[in-house]
Amino acid sequence: MASDTVVPGEWEAVLRTLRDRGSGTVYVVGAADRGKTTFCRWLTAQLAATALSGFLDCDIGQSTLGPPATVGLALYRGALDSPRATFFRFVGAVTPSGHMVQELVGALRLKERAREEGAPFLVVDSPGWVVEPAAQEFHVRMIDLLQPDLVVGFERGPELEGILVNFRRHPRIRIIEYAAPPQVVERKRDWRRLYRFQRFSEYFADAVPQARFLSGLGVHGRMPESFREESWRDLLIALCDTEMMVVALGLVDKLDLVSGTLTFRAPPHDVHRVATVHVGSLQVDLTNPPGRAVQGSRPHAARQSTLSDGPDPALQAPVSPASGARGGRGRSVPDQYG
Repeated sequence: MASDTVVPGEWEAVLRTLRDRGSGTVYVVGAADRGKTTFCRWLTAQLAATALSGFLDCDIGQSTLGPPATVGLALYRGALDSPRATFFRFVGAVTPSGHMVQELVGALRLKERAREEGAPFLVVDSPGWVVEPAAQEFHVRMIDLLQPDLVVGFERGPELEGILVNFRRHPRIRIIEYAAPPQVVERKRDWRRLYRFQRFSEYFADAVPQARFLSGLGVHGRMPESFREESWRDLLIALCDTEMMVVALGLVDKLDLVSGTLTFRAPPHDVHRVATVHVGSLQVDLTNPPGRAVQGSRPHAARQSTLSDGPDPALQAPVSPASGARGGRGRSVPDQYG
């Protein structure tokens, strides 16, 4: 965290509460550009000065720990310059809309990992998707699942009431509400798209072509509704271990059903750790920076674009590459991402 960050005195109350308890989980909620991440990093740094502390980054659209579309856990003891350990779970999208199960499960598994690693403190930075009814239900379920000791809301007006009211009578969860700091600047969606593009570009900067036979590997996730090459090219996937922690992300080049081979680009990784392939909902075209005009670009039917803040255009039943079967399409009305 920048040394010149102005820390409101009221934030100290959360720190004192946690130190007095000796342990605890804090769930931080608020719309985009409300100061959540600044608070989370400050609080984690203060806690890590005296005890092993976890920072759980659930903001899959504006990830700060790992690449977008992942939920990340970093464990710190001392300065935040270098974590003691990091763990990632793959959601496969940049909005929880249409991917709530993946994010809920990923967040819970990483909370459990923090406890297994002996971290008494955990700070959770949540997505800035809070306004629509589906977004409110998502946060209600996240809080119910993670069972934090404190819920800290950053808001302008009563924008979080639809979430917080559900826990005001909870006997164990304490709610603390802060006004968004006035110095916080709201960023435009174009900035968010560029940020995601840059994060993906950095992650795949050292990617090399690779190929894997799918026989013996688990394959799951949001399968394209067809096996046409354009439906799989540049598709974001996660190569995961036996506990479904991310070993590496990849971008698909081609799926060959005849040979049962998946070719993709990924950073160097331990291939022997890979037990399953999780298929995401993004086609990530790193040759097309945001704002650049593209002529004759291929259609991305029923997939999320690389940088969009919008929802999945369609939700369909999964199709396994190993089965060769076509899945029927289901549809929903997804919600916009904050």
